[in-house]
Amino acid sequence: MMQPISFKTIPSVLVFEINSRNIKISKTLKFEQEGETVVLNVRGLIYHGDFHFTSRIIGTDGIVWYHDGMTTGDSCENEGDLEKLSLRCKGKKLILVVYARV
Repeated sequence: MMQPISFKTIPSVLVFEINSRNIKISKTLKFEQEGETVVLNVRGLIYHGDFHFTSRIIGTDGIVWYHDGMTTGDSCENEGDLEKLSLRCKGKKLILVVYARV
């Protein structure tokens, strides 16, 4: 989906709600501001299922970390490279995508 959006000032963080399973997530969002290109990269994925939330945190190096407080406690599990990652996550439904400036 492509939807033109304009801002007076480009935000540092954008969060999008996902309400469809048939959507493709872009790994980057690009904005032009006064001749400068500002890039926001995907930095988080929030899932819901089994009456609780889980998340994937994407580091600046592209490594994905999985967190589920019920199973991983205060730790995160390394899931590998973002480029090889499926958006499906242990039967949970993707509900939010977080983008942030590099």
